[in-house]
Amino acid sequence: MKCLFILAALVAAASAQIAARLDSQEVRLNRMSSRIESLTNQLEGKAGATSKSAGSITKYNYQLNDAFGDGCTKDELPCGDGQCVNILQVCDGEKTCSNGKDEEVCDSPIAAGDSFRGTVVYDRCTSRKPKEIRLVINSFQRSDSFKTKAQTEASYILSADSAAEDTDAYLMSSGNYCFGCRLLYTNPPEKDSLALTCKFDQGDNDRCTGYIVRENTGEKCAKFFFVRE
Repeated sequence: MKCLFILAALVAAASAQIAARLDSQEVRLNRMSSRIESLTNQLEGKAGATSKSAGSITKYNYQLNDAFGDGCTKDELPCGDGQCVNILQVCDGEKTCSNGKDEEVCDSPIAAGDSFRGTVVYDRCTSRKPKEIRLVINSFQRSDSFKTKAQTEASYILSADSAAEDTDAYLMSSGNYCFGCRLLYTNPPEKDSLALTCKFDQGDNDRCTGYIVRENTGEKCAKFFFVRE
């Protein structure tokens, strides 16, 4: 009998913890939803709202989807009406979403000549241990025969000291930009098989989250936050 009381107490404690976590998630969701509604009302009340404000709403919507799910896999784009389409069908010139949303997210946050400065968050794998990486897009070409991705050429300027003017290394790489993923991927510029990726949020073309990735395993072993210069 004593064991049953103990078991009941443990179950009650676990249930309380789960309920508290669910309440916390609900509060977070409500706050973000209220923020989106407030921004929407502000835009509707002002004629000629800026694209930056509209982009903020799009960004918050996608953050909600990332936090609480949208029913689609990581290789799919949510159409916003319950439908999901494969990333490779996004921005291919043909509407796959019934509402055409897959062809409305095709603006590119990068172009030839753009540069972004990244500051380190953590680094568990590079030999140079840069404090900053300046990423420069040298070329950006989109083929008419394969519109879902663009081919890129990029340069990395690595600095061990963010305050120093002298750089420690200058590397060059090729790669691609996925329109549906909003992901820039650059091939390993050296023999260490470390590639660089940078993910842009929907609605924000000025910042991306960068990772140094082991090409053979996909492990993200270093992280940088990049901001447009």
